[in-house]
Amino acid sequence: MIAYDRKSLDAQQTVEYAELWRKKGLFSEEKWQQIREQHPSGFYSPNVFVRIGLAVFCVVMLLAIVGLTGLILSPDSSESVALLGMLFGSACLFMLEVQLIRNKRHFGSGLDDVLLYAGTTAIISGLFLLFDIPDGLAAYIVVLPFLVAGSIRYLDRLMAAGAFVCTLLIVLHIAKDVPQVAVYVLPLTGMVFSLLLYRFARRGGVRVEWRYWHGVLAVVELLALLTFYASGNYWVVQQAGHYFFGMDAPPAGGLFWAFTFIVPAYCIFRGIRARDRLMLDVGIACMAAAVFTFRYYFNVLPLAWAAATGGAVLFLISWLSIRYLRKRPHSYAYEPEEKDTLLQRVQEEIFDKAIVGQAAPATTGKTSMEGGQFGGGGSGGDF
Repeated sequence: MIAYDRKSLDAQQTVEYAELWRKKGLFSEEKWQQIREQHPSGFYSPNVFVRIGLAVFCVVMLLAIVGLTGLILSPDSSESVALLGMLFGSACLFMLEVQLIRNKRHFGSGLDDVLLYAGTTAIISGLFLLFDIPDGLAAYIVVLPFLVAGSIRYLDRLMAAGAFVCTLLIVLHIAKDVPQVAVYVLPLTGMVFSLLLYRFARRGGVRVEWRYWHGVLAVVELLALLTFYASGNYWVVQQAGHYFFGMDAPPAGGLFWAFTFIVPAYCIFRGIRARDRLMLDVGIACMAAAVFTFRYYFNVLPLAWAAATGGAVLFLISWLSIRYLRKRPHSYAYEPEEKDTLLQRVQEEIFDKAIVGQAAPATTGKTSMEGGQFGGGGSGGDF
């Protein structure tokens, strides 16, 4: 099911956690080096800058191949173009499977990312052109299996996000055609769908046998929280009602206004109470969306005054919250999280290069595992 060797994935995770414990002082440097030698993954996972460079190089090469092939073969019909595109996509996936993953053992190198996306896009485009598939529900149904297969086999987070969005569009497309009550069913359908996917991702994220897909499930969990709030946000509901049904205001508008502000507040409270960083971040983002939604319909203050006032209020709330939480024993601290984000790893790379450039030309001995973050760090791990 997975294109990558599972023993190598386990070895890579072991080394990552050993490095984490070494940073916390639980392991000595000698013990960590011993673990690295005993658990070699053998993957080629360069840092983020090399990964971007290889991805750009691969895009240029593929465009050149497509251009030369078109000039040589000169397809003169839509059927020949479709077959040529499907052949090109199959060749990309074959190179990904055999040459890069099996022989060269690439894992989030940039080359495998581009080959996966280019191959999948070419095959889907060929199918659309060959069978003249119309936009809408039929198109979503055709695309969905490719996205699901890519996210499962290659642990790809971007394809997992695409599969989530595609499934949501299928569900909403069916719900909007329900006679008489579609305007009521559409928001409720989005909420129920998001809750089910969120529950699925939360349960799967703690299962050991699903550890290879933990990163993929984290993306699903994030998107489920965002789409749940969007399904009940007043602005989204009003705009959807106007677009699909020609309604100026949604029915039960007060209910959606309450949803717009209550859900972000609950997410923030739940995130603090359960020490759930994802829930807390989503709650803060949704609260900002709620404020912008309110100002879209009620222009109480000029934009500059509203921004200044909102910033001052947020600063005061943050300061009071920090003072309160620091008094809670064993609750919160300023220590870094166990897993670095992509932005943090980029900052570390830039800092390391700056230090090396100013000091002696000694190596840092640090290998970035970008793209190899366990659970979804495969090709296209972070995006």
